[in-house]
Amino acid sequence: MDWQAFEQTLLDDALALVLPALQAHPLRGDVYAVALAGIYREHDGPIHLPSVAMNSEAAWAEAQEDPDSEGTLCSLRWNPADWCWPDMASGSTAMAAAEAALAAEAQGGDVAQWEAADQRCIDALVRVCQRLRDALCTSPMADRLAPGFAVLLHEDSDEGVAMAQRCLGDEAFARLLPGHAADLAEEARVAALPEAERLRYHLACLAQQPAPELGLTREQAQRHGAAAQAALRALGTKAIPALLPLLARTETQCEAARLLGEIGAATPEVLAALRTHVLQAVPRSSQRHLAQAGRNVCAGALAHLGDSAWLLQQAQAGTLGDACVAQGLSSPYGPFRDRAVDPLPLDYRIVESLPAVRPALLPLVEPWLRPGKGTCTLRLHEVGEALRGLQSPLTVVRQHAAMVLGDRALGAEAGARSVPVLAQAAAHDSDETVRYLAVLALGYWRQQAAGQRPLAEALAAGDASEKVRAAAQRWLGELDERDAAAPG
Repeated sequence: MDWQAFEQTLLDDALALVLPALQAHPLRGDVYAVALAGIYREHDGPIHLPSVAMNSEAAWAEAQEDPDSEGTLCSLRWNPADWCWPDMASGSTAMAAAEAALAAEAQGGDVAQWEAADQRCIDALVRVCQRLRDALCTSPMADRLAPGFAVLLHEDSDEGVAMAQRCLGDEAFARLLPGHAADLAEEARVAALPEAERLRYHLACLAQQPAPELGLTREQAQRHGAAAQAALRALGTKAIPALLPLLARTETQCEAARLLGEIGAATPEVLAALRTHVLQAVPRSSQRHLAQAGRNVCAGALAHLGDSAWLLQQAQAGTLGDACVAQGLSSPYGPFRDRAVDPLPLDYRIVESLPAVRPALLPLVEPWLRPGKGTCTLRLHEVGEALRGLQSPLTVVRQHAAMVLGDRALGAEAGARSVPVLAQAAAHDSDETVRYLAVLALGYWRQQAAGQRPLAEALAAGDASEKVRAAAQRWLGELDERDAAAPG
């Protein structure tokens, strides 16, 4: 791909949109920002380029700003969707060709190629913003621009903050987006604290409590809860002694238990504490719902630490409710697992044992593993267990296995192993949902599953399920699109 030509096309298109709009704008010194906004990136999927947006001081003066969001990308001042010119899309053939070239580059290889193309696209867009500002400030329309005029690539996310900083430069970023600049400065300050103070700071954020002696306000503590969880998880076993006492507090039990499971240290102290709290009676109070959620998360943490057999024993003995045990046993198969430092290997055997050892648990586990609840990301060394699961006697295990096997990021070797087994499931599984999920997974494997076109045609024409037929027809359409886009 010619990235220089791509960048120039984007710049030329933006200038062709903004210069006439500035010329038509009657007020001098009024337009304070232009943004490239609305970029859409689906990992290993489509990348849609942003459109151009523009706003003026006069338009913003009429908006009702929320003081709590001032100086951030989610404020009205910096949210292009709320601007006077929110979507100046050109629809030019040059832009359509640029987007098509980007799609071919990003989706013409493996996942690593997609990620490289995505990063080069972002780099190009940042340079377009910098060049666009320079061009506008030296254009005949420069008198329409307000002092401190800015051009930025807009995305309301943590990554978007970094993009904006790159576009604006440190000085303008601090001046125009002081809320984000203050957060970054606070992050740097906390990172420089001694480890013991840093731990106390993050624990206070976890509890949403101020710590004046550490320079932490209540408002900061309430905003930085998610960042505190990531920091405590990164501290690993050093955080455990401070997390254990938080299990005793209803307000912090969920977060503390979740972190203990994610850190993954199955020490006697950690297991004993989680077991103690999961067995405690839920109080009949206004916090009953929160307390029950805490028990369930404790059960999930025990499963993540390899204590599923103990949970099952409690269900059999009647010392722990089936619903709590079922949620705990299901946790290692869901997204909770993806945040773990080093999760235990995928293992379906505990679920497959339920019909024999505790039949009442199976219908309670099934809703947690079915599509719609989220699933875990498979690692390469777990492909074998997922392939075995795709042939399990339990329908819910086969459904889950079909979902996790549709991950092209696992690489070509995993694809070579997975595609034939998925094809067998798509053609012959007795469960409609398994067949449907297997067809979806085959579509995700793209070229590695292209040899299964006859299967796609047969399913699209003759499967008993309308849902499977429709999925197979979409898969055929994707195969046709890739064939048409292939060179030669």
